[in-house]
Amino acid sequence: MPQISLSTNRAAALKPAISYNSSLHIKQLDAVRGCAILLVLLYHFYGEYAGVFNIGWTGVDLFFVLSGFLITGILTDSKQQASYFKNFYIKRVLRIFPIYFIVIGIILYLVPLFSSTAIPDLPYYHNHQAWFWTYFQNWLFTIKGFPDDRVLRYTWSLCIEEQFYMFWPFIIYKFSAKNILRISIGFIVLANVLRLLPLPVDNNYIYVNTFARIDALSVGALIAILIRTRKELLEKYATMIMLVSVIALLGNIAYTRSTFFMNLYPVYTFIALFFGGLIVWSLSSNAPRPLQLIVNNPVFMFFGKYSYGLYLYHVPIHLWLTPWLFKIVQSYIHPALWNKLLISSAGLLVAIAVSVISFRFIETPFLNLKKKLIVKRK
Repeated sequence: MPQISLSTNRAAALKPAISYNSSLHIKQLDAVRGCAILLVLLYHFYGEYAGVFNIGWTGVDLFFVLSGFLITGILTDSKQQASYFKNFYIKRVLRIFPIYFIVIGIILYLVPLFSSTAIPDLPYYHNHQAWFWTYFQNWLFTIKGFPDDRVLRYTWSLCIEEQFYMFWPFIIYKFSAKNILRISIGFIVLANVLRLLPLPVDNNYIYVNTFARIDALSVGALIAILIRTRKELLEKYATMIMLVSVIALLGNIAYTRSTFFMNLYPVYTFIALFFGGLIVWSLSSNAPRPLQLIVNNPVFMFFGKYSYGLYLYHVPIHLWLTPWLFKIVQSYIHPALWNKLLISSAGLLVAIAVSVISFRFIETPFLNLKKKLIVKRK
């Protein structure tokens, strides 16, 4: 009997015990968002110096899964309310638009006034700026490929989320939970098919096109529906799916001998499923101790709070500030690698500072407008 009891306890420990109340703010998800932005920051600031950080591009996938989970949950819980669409879009506009358009305006019009060389592909951006002002540059990159200059290339992921917000509320409003599950699975299948087809567009469509990457958002949507309707399925299969996903990812890395995002497209869905399992475990009362230390850590929550600003500001700061600082200190610190690590860290600190200031003086005033514009539940 003790052996059976021990075996039962071990089996239970391998299954998440979900403890989730959608009406409450879940601080653990702030920490998960912090993990996502930290992956991206480590990738951009330190990836060229430490190969282990080159997998940090998957932070974008974690953002997608988390967004799919949160947005689907918000919409599902509010679909019976009056002003369902109005409230949703007011919240999204106030959260997303202000600093996005500020960054686009600064890069396209203010920076060139002070430096004619800061943006080598400025004519490209000016000639195609309508795509950037309307959140459709990922389709521009699908058709024409990336510009050589990286200053605005990273914004493709914001386009995918914004386009998701355009149509997903209508799907949630129109269909039942069961049909939303079917639609989400359909989108996952569609994304994998598109990534396998030799389409007559630039090859990077497999990474930046909305429908080639909608599987990650759909995984989040699946979890949001299941956690409200069949959470026992999540508890039963989450760990197994995570293990299979890790095996698939490691197998792809071993086969290609690369962590480059374009080489890992066969396992994008597995990456999303792994992060989906991570979210499930983050919402569980029996999460493993290492995960508890992460999702309850105020440092990760801090990064989660300022993640949107960090995502928007960090690339221009890294591209422009770090080379300038490197020229200043390279004659004082040796070897050169320590120079680069020090300067990258300085650039990261500046990005954090700018994001905190932005949140306080730009984002928060807009967010406060929700109190006046949102139609309260009756």
